This record gives sequence, structure tokens and C-alpha cells, in this order.
Amino acid sequence: MKKLLSIVLIFCLLLPAASVSAKSNPPAAKTYPKLYLGMDASKLPMKLLNGLVVDKENVDGLGFLPVIKLNGKKVWREADESWINTGGAVQFTVASGGDTFLLYLSGATGGSMVQVVGVHKNGKVFLRKSFGGVGVNATFLSANTIQVEIERENLKWNPDRDPNAARHTGVYDVTVYQLSAKGMAKQKQFVKKTG
Repeated sequence: MKKLLSIVLIFCLLLPAASVSAKSNPPAAKTYPKLYLGMDASKLPMKLLNGLVVDKENVDGLGFLPVIKLNGKKVWREADESWINTGGAVQFTVASGGDTFLLYLSGATGGSMVQVVGVHKNGKVFLRKSFGGVGVNATFLSANTIQVEIERENLKWNPDRDPNAARHTGVYDVTVYQLSAKGMAKQKQFVKKTG
């Protein structure tokens, strides 16, 4: 009987410690794969680990824009309809603190743009940043770190005589940014690369 009481006592002492430990561990960070809204529209809506939902919205039959929802209510939508591109891409994450970061890449032959948005798990938007240029690409290196590549424009390009393709140089400024829950995008690294 003493052994049984000892086991029960030990179990009772360990149970609160285990529950405190489980509560203190933040949710694991996750980076979702890039989706092309023209081809992968059927993969949205997607419910994230923090309860937010990444969805799409059809705008006048021109293409899809990404939206973020909480409990069925829209908390963010890409607002610049002039950049609509059905081939646009979206990538998103859930950081270890529960925040969601989303990249929306769009554009056409006249240029490209990347929108970066951060949304707390309670639906509050805390970060909005954009990058634009003749050619732009971005991707997540981790759940709260992005790499942005912006192509340098050909300074000798003359729109009256040269084709639009002559704007491109193939030289990219590549910058890595650390995104924070305080709405900051802090530059960590910068390099110039060709081709």
C-alpha cells in the first residue's frame, strides 16, 4: 500500500510541472510552400496553425488577390488592384510566437512588386511593407526571415526606341530582412549578384 501511495504522490507532483512545461513551449514555426494564385487557387482557403485563414478573392474576374481572415472575417486584403496578376504568388508562415507573415508577389512586363504583411494571431495587422522594381522576387528563409531580390534597371533604356525587355540588367540587389512582431523589417545582409 505504501508503494501505491508513493507512486500516486510522485505522479501528482509531476503532473503540474508537465502541464506548466507544455504551456510554456510556443507553437512550432512553419513555412508553407509558395502558391501561384493562377494555378493553385484550389488550394486556398488554408487554415493555419494559429487559427488564421489565408484565402483568395476574385476581383472583377481579373484575377485573385490574397486575403487573411479570422473567424470568417477579413482582416487583410491586398489593396493595390493595379498590380493584379493571375500568375501572382503567395507564401506565408506562422512564426513561433503565433504571428503570420505573408508575401504576395505580383506584376507584369512593366515591373514587379512584393507586398509583405504581418498579422498577429488575434487578427491585428502590425506590418506592411512593399518592394518594387523592374524585376523582384522574394522568399522566406525561415518563418520570420525573408530574402528580397530586386533587379537593377538599365539606366540606358529608352522607352521610345527600346523594347520593354531592354529594361532588365540581370543584376540583382539581394537583401535579407528579419521580421519582428513589433512591425520592423531589419536588414541583416546585403549582396549584389549577377544573373
